[in-house]
Amino acid sequence: MNKIEKFWQDFLLIKDQLMDIDSLKEAEANELMQALDDSLKQASEGVDFILSDLTAEGRTITFTANGDKEFFDDVTAIVEATPVENLWKFEGFLPPMGKKCSYNYEGYHLKSSDFSFLPLENKDEPTKIGLLLASDKKEDNDDYLFACYLLVERMIGEYNAAMMIDYFDVQVMPNKEEKDDYLPLDYLPDFVAWKLEEKIKEKKH
Repeated sequence: MNKIEKFWQDFLLIKDQLMDIDSLKEAEANELMQALDDSLKQASEGVDFILSDLTAEGRTITFTANGDKEFFDDVTAIVEATPVENLWKFEGFLPPMGKKCSYNYEGYHLKSSDFSFLPLENKDEPTKIGLLLASDKKEDNDDYLFACYLLVERMIGEYNAAMMIDYFDVQVMPNKEEKDDYLPLDYLPDFVAWKLEEKIKEKKH
């Protein structure tokens, strides 16, 4: 039995408790989540999980490499080995949320509607893009820059953000003439979808 198979074996032993985790005392719930995380780290030290809220359809577990491409293959392997279980859904990578997103990180509350973006083409790698975000306000620190990236990741999904973006920066909105080249950030999911369609067309040719 390999490490991924062992993780899923451990999951099956506690899946019913996880499904009903809301009914557990806080200490018991934390212990249960820690047990699953410990088992997952044995399968891959770079993969985390997110347990969804309970719905009429059950619960979803999302596996994420937190944007680190080094562990993307691990996420894929874990999801490919998922057991078939009623009321459980398993997915790999943080999914795209689309337009009109917001994100909170380290005290920053960012909304996609407050930003514009300039797409930067890479002639050597046409499937890659650079993104220059602009807003009326900008803070010069790493937490703010990372918060902006996480907002973009939320919009287009973990996999697309990591695989497509090879340059990322944020600036104060430029003057009117340069501003005309920028698009509202809420157009970014459509732009990414267009780039992916172009990639598929290139492969067919």
